[in-house]
Amino acid sequence: MGLVTSALQIGRSALLAYQNAIYVTGDNIANAGSNTYARRTPILTPLPSVGMVPGYSTGLGVQLGSLRRNVDEALENRLRTAISDEQSALTEQYTLGRVESLFNELSDYDLSSQLNEFFNAWSDVQNTPQDISTRGIVLTVGASLAESMHRMRNDLVQTHKELNEQITGEVDEINRLLDEIADLNRRVVAAEAGGGAANSLRDQRDGALKELSELVSIQIRQQTDGSVNVYAGNDLFVQAAMVRHVRVETKTIDGLPTSQVRFEDDHSLLDVRGGSLEGILNSRQQHVLTHMASLNQLTGALIQDVNSLHAEGQGLVGLTDVTGEYAVFDPALALNAGGVGLDITPQNGSFLITVTDDAGRSTVTQIDVDLDGVGTDTTLNDVAAALDAVDHLSASVTADGRLSITADPGASFTFSQDSSHVLAALGINTFFSGSDASDISINPLLANSPERLAVATENLEGDGSNAGRIAALANEISATLGGSQSLMDFYNSIVGAVAVSGQAALNAVAAAGIISGALEAQHESVSGVNLDEEAVQLMKFEKAYQGAARYVSVVDELINELIGLIR
Repeated sequence: MGLVTSALQIGRSALLAYQNAIYVTGDNIANAGSNTYARRTPILTPLPSVGMVPGYSTGLGVQLGSLRRNVDEALENRLRTAISDEQSALTEQYTLGRVESLFNELSDYDLSSQLNEFFNAWSDVQNTPQDISTRGIVLTVGASLAESMHRMRNDLVQTHKELNEQITGEVDEINRLLDEIADLNRRVVAAEAGGGAANSLRDQRDGALKELSELVSIQIRQQTDGSVNVYAGNDLFVQAAMVRHVRVETKTIDGLPTSQVRFEDDHSLLDVRGGSLEGILNSRQQHVLTHMASLNQLTGALIQDVNSLHAEGQGLVGLTDVTGEYAVFDPALALNAGGVGLDITPQNGSFLITVTDDAGRSTVTQIDVDLDGVGTDTTLNDVAAALDAVDHLSASVTADGRLSITADPGASFTFSQDSSHVLAALGINTFFSGSDASDISINPLLANSPERLAVATENLEGDGSNAGRIAALANEISATLGGSQSLMDFYNSIVGAVAVSGQAALNAVAAAGIISGALEAQHESVSGVNLDEEAVQLMKFEKAYQGAARYVSVVDELINELIGLIR
């Protein structure tokens, strides 16, 4: 009966083994559409043999020895890195698209068009300096240009704010995934500690790791107990069931609230490499802040260059009172001192002030500005005192450090030949107010007084030469920009940099997509479910199961015949 029992055992083992193999194949087919499922392969192993006659033995059937989870860990690490790189590139491309739309260079009224229109308006007023309507157009176009620069800067600030908000969302998602990975580590270790399998838990963990790699580049180190340690650069994220959470801390940088990602435990900066978080940080720094700085530099140069010429020009009427737009920190400091607080640094020179009294008599006075570094250099107090000494004028320094000049009743004054640039530096008789794109505007004294527009240099009727000098600024080399570019050239370089960055981002996305696509294909060939292959396996296991069933039937018939013989 031993042989009969062994025969039945062989059939029983085969039925159970192939039944389980069919179950595994069915599970593979059922998860064919899952992105996190790793294909299982049933490993069938023969049962130990038993002796039949001396020198010969036969097996006791087959068993489902194990389930192989088809995963190539090296490939998975490479794929996670490729996903991180692709997400970083995609995020940068998206932000650059927004920056490009802000510059709006494909429209009919982009900033370059407005700059050209502004300087053309000055050229027009040069030809008809007495025409109030033409002067008004200069002010209108200038106000529109200032508003566009201000709005563009605000749009960049808003983009910066939204990127900060995205960082907060990314950090919340990172912490959620870190907690999930740590919990799955604990469950995998517990499930496998007693010799069990945790393939489904490992699938879930790999899915969470893949999601995490979309946010930030990570490295995985497998542990012997089945858990994984997760690192971002050299920083530990997860060790077994222990998690190092991150949080957002806000720091003001260049006047803007800027989100930083730091670890909660020691407040160290997270080493962000890859992932959408890197794309956000790079976009904020290299694209938003860099182009905002360039816009501010262009706007500051426009303000300074136009103001320097306008300040020494004359309008159709003289000034009766004026207060400088720009204050100094200390009126007792030399005007070119480092801590005086002026955007334009005055230089050694002088300017002329022409005072016309109520009888129409004009007197020209030269105000010297001694800034040669020898002896006592000129301060704002000195300038105010020198102007106050001019007949029919009174001058003083306001409480907040600005120069104020007032003519006697019936008198007026104009400026000319300012080689020291002190008038523009103090904001006296200027066209623009402000210092950069955050606060640029038209000088309030000009807003409703186009007759004050300083288009003349000789204080003569019909003189529009100063307007011509300002019009020429469009294409003249600007010393404010380092003496190598004009205002228009500098703006075109900004637009060119945006376009180059945009193309580079497109190329980076394409390259990263090719790499991640190739690795995804390799991943699918290793871990993915091929329905054709599973159908073949299903047929094979079905035939084997049917064969085992037929074998058991034959053994049963033999047993019945044997019993019949005994009876």
